[in-house]
Amino acid sequence: MLALALVVLIPPSLASANFVYWTNAGPSSSVGRIKINGTGLNNSFIPGLTDPRGVAVDSNFIYWTQGGSSTGSIGRANLNGSSPNATFIPHSGVGDPDGIAVTPTAIYWTTTAGTIGRANIDGTNPSQNFITLPAESVGLAADSGFLYYVAPSSRIGRVPLGGGALQNDFISVPIPASIFSGPAVDPGFAYYGSDSGNTVGRGPISGGGATQNFIPAGTTHGGPIGVAVNPQYVFWGDDSADTIGRANINGSSPNHGLVNGAAISGPNDIPGADASQFAAAPSNKVTVNSTKKNKKKGTATINAKVSGPGQITLNQTSTPPDANATAAAVKTIGLTITQASSFNLAVKPTGKTAKKLNKQVKKQLRKKQKAKATAKVTTYIHFVPAGVAGVPNTLQVNVTLVKQAKKK
Repeated sequence: MLALALVVLIPPSLASANFVYWTNAGPSSSVGRIKINGTGLNNSFIPGLTDPRGVAVDSNFIYWTQGGSSTGSIGRANLNGSSPNATFIPHSGVGDPDGIAVTPTAIYWTTTAGTIGRANIDGTNPSQNFITLPAESVGLAADSGFLYYVAPSSRIGRVPLGGGALQNDFISVPIPASIFSGPAVDPGFAYYGSDSGNTVGRGPISGGGATQNFIPAGTTHGGPIGVAVNPQYVFWGDDSADTIGRANINGSSPNHGLVNGAAISGPNDIPGADASQFAAAPSNKVTVNSTKKNKKKGTATINAKVSGPGQITLNQTSTPPDANATAAAVKTIGLTITQASSFNLAVKPTGKTAKKLNKQVKKQLRKKQKAKATAKVTTYIHFVPAGVAGVPNTLQVNVTLVKQAKKK
């Protein structure tokens, strides 16, 4: 049988994951950041910008729109805020940008001229007139197939990523409600801030009618100024109270004051200012719950959990990708996780490790009735959260395999 001694080595928290971002046009003119648990407020995470408007993140960079009709540009910085480049895509290719969204291959932005612009993810080949929208359309969000925007008369529209027919009435908001900010999207819903009742509403990503009072946001001077979503939570801003709120993804347990003292720009701070845009990255935390021995099969099982969907791999390579695990001592395991959940990973000795254990047992049984062999292996649980903003994380787990046998 195999007994298991387990040591979990938890690396320092990745400085580039598990955050919410927003733009602040005044007074600091910056991109702000907090952890998704509400701690670590930094109102000037990326300072010194010029009228920032929209913000988006992927697994490598932060992107933002800034400037005006004669100075507009798209900026980019590393996820830790370093190496900011305010003219990553300069004004000549951008126009007057507002909302922004990213996919694995492209950057999209809305303009005050009523268009959606597009550039390659590396900033090349910008086109500020990629898609023409109805006048006064605002906001921008993206999933794997579509771009979403707030169309006139408080509707959420969508259009294919590659361009094509506009669906301006894709999600309708109950009259007399109106959309104040957004949209933000996840695999099931599109979310928005409403100044009719000061709520966060949502509508199904399949289209149709919206639920106006999904979350009571607690704002008092207009609706939530920005909305963001990840697999765990919905976030929103209140520029009149300088707070950031949060609720569970199902709308339960709303906390209007998760963060106090947040510098969030909007009409209550600067007359005529654009609403702040929010962006949230998914949690990439991996937690080991327990281990269990299977004496009959001679294996061990690690039970772990993650906070959202993504790809899980167990092997002996310290960093993804996993193709370098050529001399593995344990069998490589791969899982696709569709939601926040616990899962099991089998630790099965293979190759030289399996031969070593068997050889030690056979050698000892030639001389005595019982045998005990050990082998130490270092395994890694890799988690890549689903979505463009999913930052990979790796958890090291040291395992001592013990094989015991009796002479028949």
